[in-house]
Amino acid sequence: MNSSALAAGPSLAKNNGPGYEPGNPGPVHFPAKAKRVIYLCQSGAPSQIDTFDYKPLLPKLNGKDLPDSIRMGQRLTGMTSGQKSFPAAQSIAPFKQHGKSGQWISDMLPHHHKIADDICVIKSMYTEAINHDPAITFFQTGHQQPGRPSLGAWASYGLGSESADLPAYVVLLDKNTDPQAQPLYARLWGAG
Repeated sequence: MNSSALAAGPSLAKNNGPGYEPGNPGPVHFPAKAKRVIYLCQSGAPSQIDTFDYKPLLPKLNGKDLPDSIRMGQRLTGMTSGQKSFPAAQSIAPFKQHGKSGQWISDMLPHHHKIADDICVIKSMYTEAINHDPAITFFQTGHQQPGRPSLGAWASYGLGSESADLPAYVVLLDKNTDPQAQPLYARLWGAG
C-alpha cells in the first residue's frame, strides 16, 4: 500500500449515516451553545495590565517598591532574583469603562470600546508557574506538564468541524527569525 492510499484512508472510511456531522467525533453530552470559537493566545502581546485588567492602585504605587502584601512571599524567577528593588509600573494608557457591562478597557484598544459587551474577558485565571513556558502550557492545556489535550483539541471535540476535508482548528504562527524568541511549541496546540 502506498502513502497516498494511507492518506486516503480516513476519507474512504467516512460514515455518512444518520446523525453524521463532518469532523464531529460522535454524540456529545449536550448540544453546543456556540457555533464557533475564535481564541487568541498572543504570547508576547501587550500585558493584561495594559489592555483589560484595570488595577486602580497601580498609578498610586508607580515607581514604589511592591508591598509585601502583594508579593506575599512569592518566589523570584531567575531573571529577578538579583534585583535590589521591585518597583510597580502603572499601565502605559488610561482605562475607561465601556458598554452596558461597564467593562474596563484601555485606551490602547480604541476599537474594542465598541464591542465591550460582545467579548469575553477572563480575569480569574492564574497559575502557580512563575515562568512563561509552564504558564503558557497550563493556559493552553490546563496542566503545567506537557502531554494533555489543548484548548483547540477540546473545542474541536465539542464543536466538530464544518468540513471533513478541513481541520477543525488552525494555529497561525509568526515566523520570527529572532533566535531568542519564545516559540509556540506544537505541544501547545496538539491533542495530547
